[in-house]
Amino acid sequence: MNSSPELSETPRVTPARADDSPASVVACTDIGRKRQNNEDSFLIFDLGGRVMHPEQVEVDCQLEPPGLLVAVADGMGGHQSGQVASQICIETVTAEFLHSLTEPAADAEMNWTHVLTGAVERANQQVLLVARDNPEHHGMGTTLTAALITADQVHVAQVGDSRAYLLRHGDLRQLTRDQTIGNSLLQMHQDLKADSRIAEMLVQAVGAVEKLDVELTSAGLEPGDCVLICCDGLYKVVDPTVIAEVLGSVEPLASRGRELIARANSAGGPDNITVVLAELRKKAA
Repeated sequence: MNSSPELSETPRVTPARADDSPASVVACTDIGRKRQNNEDSFLIFDLGGRVMHPEQVEVDCQLEPPGLLVAVADGMGGHQSGQVASQICIETVTAEFLHSLTEPAADAEMNWTHVLTGAVERANQQVLLVARDNPEHHGMGTTLTAALITADQVHVAQVGDSRAYLLRHGDLRQLTRDQTIGNSLLQMHQDLKADSRIAEMLVQAVGAVEKLDVELTSAGLEPGDCVLICCDGLYKVVDPTVIAEVLGSVEPLASRGRELIARANSAGGPDNITVVLAELRKKAA
């Protein structure tokens, strides 16, 4: 593992490396056209190099063990409480991984999917604690979809309805299932009679329940695959065929991220829009 800064410091931000890395990554976020503030938060964390990356800047990642951690959190609660919840969530997940990187087993047999699930559960407790101690934040919560990406696999932990997708050879596959009342009823083989607004209500969110049921999904990865993590501000207004078309273009990854934001805003931009893209570079012929 590469040398790293002291864990008490904020992980450093670095520019893109030489064009010899197995993956590129970028995040784009926008307030949209209807909201007063952006309550989304995101994470791009190169765990092998212990490097954090900013939005709008495409960077290369070596995918050194334990890999690349990306996440999107979509806050809720009003009066900027949603922004507080999503930030606490992302900061807590980051801190939990930083702590795990200092463990003696970090370079050996650390179960990083277990770390991922534990980090989400810890974030839930932290958001709950802040809400209880601050009346102005009572009722706040956030979705969280976090993906641990290696050279050949992606492991996704999800709470709420922010999504993870995988694009391969132009085919867009949704890796997650929205944790909504509507989907819960369908899973129980019950016909949905509720209003569509009720059907879209979340059955759980980070900071909204004492005990989370973190859904973990895994998929194999191949060179050329593109992983998309996004909030509902994108997928509720941009058709999956359009998302696949944009992701499959030959434009730079950052341009594709900005184009997804633009498509959502062109469709009215009713909500904040955040996307994180990670693409595994194709092997040279």
